[in-house]
Amino acid sequence: MQNLRTLQELVRSFKNIGPAPFLSWKENGLVKRISYAEGYESINAYSRGFLEIGLKPQDKIAIFSSNIPLWSILTLAINNAGLIDVPRGHDSEPEEINYILEHSKARIAIVENREILEKLNKHRHKELQLILSIEEIPGVRHISQIEQVGTISKKGLPKVERRDTASIIYTSGSTGIPKGVELSHYNFISNAVAALYRIKVRPEDKFISILPAWHAFERLVKYAAMAGGAETFYTSQKTLLEDMLSENPSVMASVPRIWERVYGGVMKKVKEQSGLKRVLFNLLLKASIEAHKEENPAHPVKIAGNFSARLLDKIVFAELRSKLGKNFRLGVSGGSKLPGYIDDFFSVAGIELIEGYGLTETSPVISVRVIGSKALYTVGPALEGVSVRITDHETGKEMAQGREGIIYVKGPNVMKGYYRNYEDTRKVLAGDGWLDTGDIGYLDRSNNLVISGREKDIVVLSNGENVNPVRLEAALLRSEYIASVMVTGHDWKFLGTLIVPEPDALMVFCKKNGLKWNEKNFQDVLNTTPVTELYRREIRKYVNQKAGFKNFELIREFRFLTRPFEVGKELTATLKLRRNRVSELYKQHIESMKKSIHKE
Repeated sequence: MQNLRTLQELVRSFKNIGPAPFLSWKENGLVKRISYAEGYESINAYSRGFLEIGLKPQDKIAIFSSNIPLWSILTLAINNAGLIDVPRGHDSEPEEINYILEHSKARIAIVENREILEKLNKHRHKELQLILSIEEIPGVRHISQIEQVGTISKKGLPKVERRDTASIIYTSGSTGIPKGVELSHYNFISNAVAALYRIKVRPEDKFISILPAWHAFERLVKYAAMAGGAETFYTSQKTLLEDMLSENPSVMASVPRIWERVYGGVMKKVKEQSGLKRVLFNLLLKASIEAHKEENPAHPVKIAGNFSARLLDKIVFAELRSKLGKNFRLGVSGGSKLPGYIDDFFSVAGIELIEGYGLTETSPVISVRVIGSKALYTVGPALEGVSVRITDHETGKEMAQGREGIIYVKGPNVMKGYYRNYEDTRKVLAGDGWLDTGDIGYLDRSNNLVISGREKDIVVLSNGENVNPVRLEAALLRSEYIASVMVTGHDWKFLGTLIVPEPDALMVFCKKNGLKWNEKNFQDVLNTTPVTELYRREIRKYVNQKAGFKNFELIREFRFLTRPFEVGKELTATLKLRRNRVSELYKQHIESMKKSIHKE
């Protein structure tokens, strides 16, 4: 696979893999599966079909869909024909769809269903010549017609070059207007092959797919699976646990929030136990974590920790591992920073969870931990062929090992640039090929990269102190009573935070304390003194000086939000906060906190 240079060559390799399982999914409760040989035929039929209806190399096809098997078939077919895909999720807003179609000048749009079609129809563009549907929609040409045309076509496919653009992926827009990241065939393929060797993909592996299909992280994981001849099974958050048991996958790539939910499920069960059992579990867990960090095998902490780990395994972790399926060997976390306590938990549980790091602009993987390295709290060394350097923000000079600075990246995975956006390309991509990631981090003694935060997310208080809100938010999210949170306070004297309560946990608290629970008038519940004091205690519990936070990092004010954060509004597709958007939506709450703080 090392000789692959384009996605067209990746598709050609499917013919050699032949009858091995390629993609699988459940339909009406039954598992459906296609082989690599069948995938090869279908992809080529679609490719010829697109060319038969008049598309030329480097024409663009926008595709708006959820994570379904046909998404992979269609995008591979588009690239196999030398065309460019412009992907976006099914939950895109009409304005987002409008901007992407207008900016990309796509000639064809593929929509999954009527709901997306209605959003698209709010704005029609002169460049858009045809709409195709994945589901049956009256009056709209069905995508299967393209495959039918291609099946009988004798048209040859144009040769694709490694530098040809394969995809324009519009950034999720955590700040400002989305930018179209232009990625070449070799951007994707070089990254997929490097990732394949780092996570040791083998033909007998079965990947379970849960993230949005259009997102670069999920897409790259699929390419790595394909390059290794492995199977990919499609699931959803609703059926994930059921599918883990029935399908027995060996690898799952997901965002930290999914791993946090697994942790939360275990801790919820622990809390339901008697006081003695709960205290015992927490003591054993603490001892086991400390033992994992102690390198001396004869150290008393290590000996006690090993005993604790065996006991915990018998009580809890063996059952947890069984719920992941009998073949599970590897979890990969990406998209945003993995909280340290989650890293500790899975390490003690005996579940290999490795963290990776990257950007859409880097196709996307920059680094990922080496399996078995136990390099906790890091995102591992850079992939083969990728270089990382840490530079001083003010001087631009390269920082010594262990010193924090801005992360720069260079390699075959770095984007061609932002489509039709020379100015923003020039700001982040230097002439010598180094990309400014905008992230802050450092390299440890083993050359593992450690991510500290994002430069643009840093909150600067009125006294000049810099605060990384991500670290504070990760601490607060450990509370069972907090579902989502955003720390704010730029140019303030002290910090404040917006909190979305976790309703189930709060309902239990209210019932235990004789408080009236009113789901319809949630704000009334939040306004009660006992609930307000509960959250004040939770903030102090997780953000304090003993936990390593400085005095200026302590949170002085908070406001409740009654509606959960949603993808496409407050959250990106990988569940990262869209800080600018949250600040706009809840400006009144933020201003209220600011006034209270500045009265002090």
